[in-house]
Amino acid sequence: MRRSAPAPQLAKAGLEVLGEGVADELPSYEQAFKAVVNVEVAPRATVARSAPGASAEADRLWLEHARTAAVIDDEGCFLIRGAGRDWVRVRRTAHTALSAALVPGAGSMVIAMSPDGRRLCALTEEDDDYWIVVHRFEDRP
Repeated sequence: MRRSAPAPQLAKAGLEVLGEGVADELPSYEQAFKAVVNVEVAPRATVARSAPGASAEADRLWLEHARTAAVIDDEGCFLIRGAGRDWVRVRRTAHTALSAALVPGAGSMVIAMSPDGRRLCALTEEDDDYWIVVHRFEDRP
């Protein structure tokens, strides 16, 4: 099992960092990144960043899609990138807002992966929109 600290911008996202129970055989962050950032990716949902309440709506849609895709387990836990691009186990709290971890104007993203490494749901900043991207790793057992 690996242990890793959360990336600095995730402190703003209102997640409880558990940091334990992360298996070594998970897809790497680079694999997850490539699944989210490629020309074939189509978002499941978009929100215009200029719309009133855009970040709150992006957070709501991310949560809806992450739950539907079974990225978040029954205890509200999922994996997220920690320091050094290792996965860290986190739990949602009443204050969780993934959009707070995005660096405005930087084309940034937050990738959440299911604890078993089979699915991910990302919140990304693409041009003038927030994108919600869902991916399933087909080669995972």
